[in-house]
Amino acid sequence: MSGPAPREPGPADAVLEVAGGHLTWNVLDPAADPVPFLDDPAAAQGWLWALWGEAAALRAAAGAPLGPAVPALPGLADAARRLAWAHWAAHWWPASVLDAIPALDGRVLAGEIAELAAECDLLLGGEEPEPLVTGEPPAPPGYALAAGEAADAGGLVLASGTAGTDWRRCPPGLLDASEEAVSWVITRLRARTTVLTLAVVAAPGLTDRTRVPEHLRPRARVTTADGGLAEIPLRLTDDSWTGSAPPPGAGRPDITVHLPAFPEPPTPDDAEQRRLRQRIRALAHARLAGSGPVIAPLRAETEAARDR
Repeated sequence: MSGPAPREPGPADAVLEVAGGHLTWNVLDPAADPVPFLDDPAAAQGWLWALWGEAAALRAAAGAPLGPAVPALPGLADAARRLAWAHWAAHWWPASVLDAIPALDGRVLAGEIAELAAECDLLLGGEEPEPLVTGEPPAPPGYALAAGEAADAGGLVLASGTAGTDWRRCPPGLLDASEEAVSWVITRLRARTTVLTLAVVAAPGLTDRTRVPEHLRPRARVTTADGGLAEIPLRLTDDSWTGSAPPPGAGRPDITVHLPAFPEPPTPDDAEQRRLRQRIRALAHARLAGSGPVIAPLRAETEAARDR
């Protein structure tokens, strides 16, 4: 294997599966060369010379490090970088009503991925690109906050707050990517009855008219400082995922929105992860504004920028 040991990809990693391994780019450093991971150097020989040069391909065949990339086919290297970015955008683009980052049209994005995959056939070994799930056209925002709903119900608000979501815990197209997508409120409805109500803004274009399969409906895991734990199923109401339950304990709740089928991320959702998400939002805003010439805008990005 060439390159460092592979790790679980995250929101900053663009990954391209290739014959005999895969390539990764850091989307926050798009000018840097990709990092290769070779499971089968012999199967990778068909493209190594094109991206790293003949000498590097010979070194890989002998089990030695590749060294710096000197592409024999610069056009193919550019297409590979662009294809990796398109796959990244399909999985990690931070679409948000709250942050004014429009969703990318899934059909347009899938079409460009297919075109780029054809250009990169030498790398992919003739494999078909991964299909994408497309959603409904974006609907006008009209999200409801949990605190407002509880106040309207006539309860006494004891505490409330907002939070973001860990993008690694849900697939794309379900949740708004904002750090304020989650709102919660603890309300006393009667003398001894207390209810925790929460709402998570849905991804742009997702409304209760959208048929979301049961296995793709997120849940909220609520923990409290005194050890309380509760799992709250969420339902799609208008354009928010909502749910309620008695608080599992005393004190300010910590709320994690997740899909049960998704594995636990390798690192916790901490301040570093929140900074990373903010840098990715800034990257999306810059690309919508026409910045970032290292990778020319995808057609889906161009359409999103025009329509916002």
